[in-house]
Amino acid sequence: MKTLSKLRLRYAKISSLRWTEKILLIYVLAVLILVKVLILLFPVSWFITPRSAPASHTSKRGIPTATMNKRVWAVNVLSTHIPLGFTCLIQALAAKWLLKNQPHVRVHIGVRSNTADGFSAHAWVTYQSVTILGEQPNLLFEPILAWT
Repeated sequence: MKTLSKLRLRYAKISSLRWTEKILLIYVLAVLILVKVLILLFPVSWFITPRSAPASHTSKRGIPTATMNKRVWAVNVLSTHIPLGFTCLIQALAAKWLLKNQPHVRVHIGVRSNTADGFSAHAWVTYQSVTILGEQPNLLFEPILAWT
């Protein structure tokens, strides 16, 4: 019975979204799935390697902050509610792609090791040095890699 009420609540939340938000969720889901497939086919270095950029690359104006926040929101919502194994790395790479026209967006990868938990790694995204995706407030990761 509880499962049925949870499904109704989810359906109510989804149906209350505007159609633009629904389309955004479908678009971001497609990007997350694509990144997941690509991460299985290519090494992480393939994502880090700079691609040839158009001449206007230096004059990026960026996207509006509201659009950036909506895209990050969509990544968070889908990663939380769809059990397809969208790890922090997949989320960070998808967010980076979704925010590719936004200057000052960086993907970070960090590691931590302790006797209780052992070794672990994490990926997160920052904008102007503020974490916008993948924040782990109670865990401290030592950054080993960051790129724009």
